[in-house]
Amino acid sequence: MKILLIKPKWFVHGGVYRFLEDVKFTPLHIAVIAALSEGHEVRLCDNDWEEIPWGEHFDLVGITTATFTSERAYELADRWRERGARVVLGGVHASLLPEECLEHAEAVVVGEAEYIWSSVLRDVETGTLKGIYQQERPTDMNDVPVPRRDLFREKYWVATVQTSRGCPNHCKFCYLPSVPWHRHRIRDIDLVYEELRTLKQKVIFFVDDNMFADEDYVIRLCHRIAPLKKLWSVQAPTNIARNDRLLSAMADAGCFHVQLGFQTVNPGSLRSAGIDQNRIEDYTRVVKAFHRYNILVLGFFMFGFDHDHSSIFDSTEKVIKQIDLDDVCLYILTPYPGTEMYDTFKRQGRLLDNARLDYGWSNAVFQPALMSPTDLEQGVQAMYERLYNHFKNTAGLKIIRRLPILLRQPRLMSLIVKALFRRVDISRKPI
Repeated sequence: MKILLIKPKWFVHGGVYRFLEDVKFTPLHIAVIAALSEGHEVRLCDNDWEEIPWGEHFDLVGITTATFTSERAYELADRWRERGARVVLGGVHASLLPEECLEHAEAVVVGEAEYIWSSVLRDVETGTLKGIYQQERPTDMNDVPVPRRDLFREKYWVATVQTSRGCPNHCKFCYLPSVPWHRHRIRDIDLVYEELRTLKQKVIFFVDDNMFADEDYVIRLCHRIAPLKKLWSVQAPTNIARNDRLLSAMADAGCFHVQLGFQTVNPGSLRSAGIDQNRIEDYTRVVKAFHRYNILVLGFFMFGFDHDHSSIFDSTEKVIKQIDLDDVCLYILTPYPGTEMYDTFKRQGRLLDNARLDYGWSNAVFQPALMSPTDLEQGVQAMYERLYNHFKNTAGLKIIRRLPILLRQPRLMSLIVKALFRRVDISRKPI
């Protein structure tokens, strides 16, 4: 069979990810599905950077989708079905709302695909697709094949790698507790090492939900991969800063950047959202701990919790400056359809009539408790405007302090410098 696997367009140029304007991340999920499709002719399409190949015929089209790409995914699915292709939808949104997705596809994969994709392929060939496919057990991470990165037509200078799946935390704003792969599992360190060793890219982003659910595992992994001399970034919980042995191992292994989920400076919001791993009084110590090892810190903060009123923006800005962050991503609380939070807001009559495109964490899609949706959006945008000069003015000294590691990859240095001169506009949409 001829198979096309698509990641729909989602990247927002001029939006909150200003450091990623010049970075193309390999969409690992469709490359893994390609590796599971041995014996078939497979094409991968990252629609952020390449056009959909409408001029070609495919027997099967697989589309991965999140909530904010779901409308685009449905358009693609409907059009491919009109052209005679069988369509299978997967990803976060398909796992949360499989019945809705089935209105636009012959089949939907709920959760992970490693143990059932062969059944999907067989049923496509025999014309017996069964609608919804879901594994009976979570994937053993050692059974995940090496992604078929060779099938990408784009040239990616940052490679994505996964060492684990799932997360033991139960943050109420997160979709993970609502999907089948929420249980944390790790991959054999030797397998991770071999995959990294074969990558030509010198810069790596680990896409794990929470690599640090097993800190001893990460320490052993760091010791193993340190000789590869890769530079890497990862998202992490704030509480790992208490483990000096872990931070030292990360720095020695090439970690130059972490994305930390501080989430809020409002104690009531921490409690109500179930963010048990964070302590606001520790935020300064957390950032200093990473800076001690010359690791840059990008902080994530979220707004719109029921304890947040309009003063949250000024208080958060004050904390951001005090704790000496290197940059921030400011998100608006966004309940994914199919999650408990979404159902709660719906039951309370607080959901707004937004398009799915607005579910990318930069729009108010519900009525906040203590401010208006407009106040919420304008508050976040105004914070970005005020912080723009702060980060630009403080960047020089920070870059100088971390010059040795940044000079190992001049392109990385150029990316950071250029990003500092980009303003963020949260109203921007994918083009």
